[in-house]
Amino acid sequence: MPSHIRQLPAHLRLSEEDQGRRFLHFFILSAALSFVAILTLSALGAYLTFQTYIRSQAEERSVRISKALLQQDRETLIRTTTAGVPEITLDTRDFDRFDARVRPILEALQVAKIKIYDAQRTIVYSNDLAIIGLVDEKNRALETALRGKIHSSIAHKGEFWDLEEELRLNIDVAETYIPISDNHGRVIGSYEIYLDVSRYRQDVRSLVVVMLAILSAILGVIFLVIHSLLRKAAGIIQAKSRQIKVLSGLLPVCSFCKKIRNDNNDWEAMEEYISSRSESEFSHSLCPECLARHYPDINLKDD
Repeated sequence: MPSHIRQLPAHLRLSEEDQGRRFLHFFILSAALSFVAILTLSALGAYLTFQTYIRSQAEERSVRISKALLQQDRETLIRTTTAGVPEITLDTRDFDRFDARVRPILEALQVAKIKIYDAQRTIVYSNDLAIIGLVDEKNRALETALRGKIHSSIAHKGEFWDLEEELRLNIDVAETYIPISDNHGRVIGSYEIYLDVSRYRQDVRSLVVVMLAILSAILGVIFLVIHSLLRKAAGIIQAKSRQIKVLSGLLPVCSFCKKIRNDNNDWEAMEEYISSRSESEFSHSLCPECLARHYPDINLKDD
């Protein structure tokens, strides 16, 4: 750059290499943040999607189980009071037979646990004998079922007593509350059915991990390709920028010989100055005016 052209202070100027490095660093940082965001959102979306699918399948299966149980034991579970109102109840004389009949069915259907509530939220039956007779007053899911709507969710249980009265640790269960209605459609109780979905949740986790590994590999390849292309593009831009800077600004040119003063205050022929600072090459010729002025005896005729 000619010495008389005004420039920024040295501490505010960035070389082309520094600008290129800053650009690449910015790209790497942006790509890394995008990489993490894409993987996080993909993992979360896949996990929630599969979890919703597992819950819906468990809910559908629990509804079928509850319908089968109710169809089999409707006469045992639903009794009519002296006032003519149907209610969920289980006579102590029928309890052992009912329990002996239900347990094998639940084990065959891989039901981890079951509860049967009456309309007053009292547990009429459960394979966990210790909780029979308890009233579950603060259970919102049960409240939803007693209003006639099915409610299901997936929960993690640190301790869980299964149908075989064995303590199981750290399992995932799908809890589904299914309303029990009388012949007139009035809700008189609810089933609560637990299905063990630990194996499916583990399969989902493994599937999400595999999906993230594949997605990471794909994004990594794309990142490397783009990074390589950007490095090449940055190099080309820097080279062209240097050439443009050579030919930009004010150049001190001699009014007579047309030489150009360089940064060392030396005068160079215009051809040498431009050729040494760009990819341009010169081929000398004569324009028609100079040809007529300096070589009047040479006549150029059109073909």
